[in-house]
Amino acid sequence: MAFTIEQLLANKNKARSAAFEKYNDLTDELKTLRAADSFTPEQAERVDAIKARKSEINAEIERADEEIAELKREMDADETVARLQRKAEPSAALPKYDEVARVGQEPRTYSRETAANEGLSFFRDAWGFTKNNDVNARERLERHAREVELNKEMSARSVASGTFGGLIVPNYLVEMAAVKLRAGRATANIVSRHQLPATGMNLVIPRGTTNATAAVQTSENNAVSNTDEAWTDLTVPVRTIAGQQDVSRQALERGDSVDELVYLDLTRDYGAALGSQVINGSGTSGQMLGILNTAGIGAATAFGAVPTAANVGSKIAGAEASVWAGGQGLAPDVLVMNPRRWGWMLAQSDTTGRPIVVANTSGPVNAVAVGGFGGEALADAGLQFVGTHNSGVPVLVDLNIPTNVGTNLEDVILALDSDELHLWEDGDGMPRQLSFEQTVGGSLTTKLVVYGYAAFTAGRYPAASAKVGGLDSTATYGLVAPSF
Repeated sequence: MAFTIEQLLANKNKARSAAFEKYNDLTDELKTLRAADSFTPEQAERVDAIKARKSEINAEIERADEEIAELKREMDADETVARLQRKAEPSAALPKYDEVARVGQEPRTYSRETAANEGLSFFRDAWGFTKNNDVNARERLERHAREVELNKEMSARSVASGTFGGLIVPNYLVEMAAVKLRAGRATANIVSRHQLPATGMNLVIPRGTTNATAAVQTSENNAVSNTDEAWTDLTVPVRTIAGQQDVSRQALERGDSVDELVYLDLTRDYGAALGSQVINGSGTSGQMLGILNTAGIGAATAFGAVPTAANVGSKIAGAEASVWAGGQGLAPDVLVMNPRRWGWMLAQSDTTGRPIVVANTSGPVNAVAVGGFGGEALADAGLQFVGTHNSGVPVLVDLNIPTNVGTNLEDVILALDSDELHLWEDGDGMPRQLSFEQTVGGSLTTKLVVYGYAAFTAGRYPAASAKVGGLDSTATYGLVAPSF
């Protein structure tokens, strides 16, 4: 029988857990024996046997740790290659857990199947444990947490007082129902993402302002180039994004999916809020400092004319050139625009009526953009790549791109080196902390809270970002709302 890496890792973890349990049982037995005033010969023999067996189990645990570490290294290598592939081929779909073969493994504790067949509810168990200390609910929650850790669906999370620390909502709960649609977090999902440190409310990044120099020596024995380096600190504040909703106790204890839908709704809005912050954050009043408000990013000059396929294409080329010119190592790898601007580009045609932008790679030779990804929505990543610019840079649409910039209420287009945009998130980026504290006891009302910590900067190398649009003041000029 063939096993996947995930299955092998699950088996090793299961065996290690069993070894720990046996080791602890033997330790308890040894403590009991040693508590006696004296040993019988049989008890002394048992003590020696227990000590020998504990040594054997300890060796087994160490071997299991080594094998688990090796399997995790292999998984990390596979994930690195997959990440690089998605970088080169943005349409490459991410595998879903439920689509991975799991021959011989037990089903997840919380899933649509267990909810339907066994009546298991994550929220009901969370409520039962936090308020009633339900032992069975606790066991299911802990088993679910082990499953999440095993499948690398989260990293270490912060624990706050007053909550059930580290409570991890199952992924399937954020994939169901037709909640109100939001803008999402498309751009936030393509930047360089990092694990937020466990403590601290500021991240400090040293940033060079004056570089050391090297130059040709004018002649032998003459002084070589010598320039004192200068550095400054780039401080990136950790911000809190949170939301709450009052829910009836009946919904938590007896409801069918009501609480799940509330959580889903809050989670979607959390993602949209973070997505907007990455682009539009002001850096004040608790906000992140988003791309558009970062000092030093490239900016095209005003159009000074009604937008056409030619002058928009020229401005985009200039923005890309601005990123390239920022220094060796910078290169634009994505264009981000509002869907209305992409729609406008789709509507453009040349003098013979041929479309300037086409939806496949067999388009005309003068195509400004060729759709290389079929408009495929990457649900797991929250991305919507719609085409490839003629420079070879993929186009991403993001509803968080503003449409009210400047006097004329323009939208903007961003040319980005996404590697140099940095987002730190708590755990896996999903808000999963809940609070079931009763706020209106007389009304049997409880409060459901989601929150998360994140930090973002485009300021490590501001030249890695450039924008087009937002500078015209004459009516109809610039990237104003298009007519279709």
